[in-house]
Amino acid sequence: MRRTGDRSLNETTRPLTRRFAGWIGADRNPLRRRMDRFEGTVRLILVLTFLIAAPLLAPAAGHQTEASGLRQVHHETSWRQVNAVLLRSAPPQYYGYGSMATFWVAARWRAPSGAARPGVNPARTGAQAGTKVSIWVDRAGRVTGRHPMTVGMVKVRTALVEFLTVAGVAIVLLALGGLVRLLLNRRRMAYWGIEWACFGPRWSTRRWPRS
Repeated sequence: MRRTGDRSLNETTRPLTRRFAGWIGADRNPLRRRMDRFEGTVRLILVLTFLIAAPLLAPAAGHQTEASGLRQVHHETSWRQVNAVLLRSAPPQYYGYGSMATFWVAARWRAPSGAARPGVNPARTGAQAGTKVSIWVDRAGRVTGRHPMTVGMVKVRTALVEFLTVAGVAIVLLALGGLVRLLLNRRRMAYWGIEWACFGPRWSTRRWPRS
């Protein structure tokens, strides 16, 4: 007699092709309905879509990001790091909820052309007037607020965009597959309810012997 516990062993010993055929509903199982085979077909289409779309979209998105990043690097090569002299002291540090570590205070610096430019710069709390603070400015002497973009940063951003593109394609296809399964499960439940309404009364009319 075959035990039900042997089913898991048979599942693991089945060839990979037969297991894949069962996953897509092409194993000629007589118990599979039309919607089961349809769901298997949808699974196969989604897998093929991922295998085709991911290798195409990821390099395209990465190339676009790299080209944009290199243009930004070329544009920001004119940025220079200069010293700004604080014209006012920054507020003293205090402790409490929402306390700030830096403040924007009035300062003066020289643009790459040599012209003096006044403005506001970030300074640490408690910085005294006359303190020199290193800042990055563009060709016109405007404060940029950050370091210029580098080629290494462009490569990291490109790799991140490619990874997120592949992950985004996978998430969208998984969500689509889950939606199809949800709709098919609703139809299955409706069909099971109809079938039980037909065969349920036959079971309920049977009289079981009393113990």
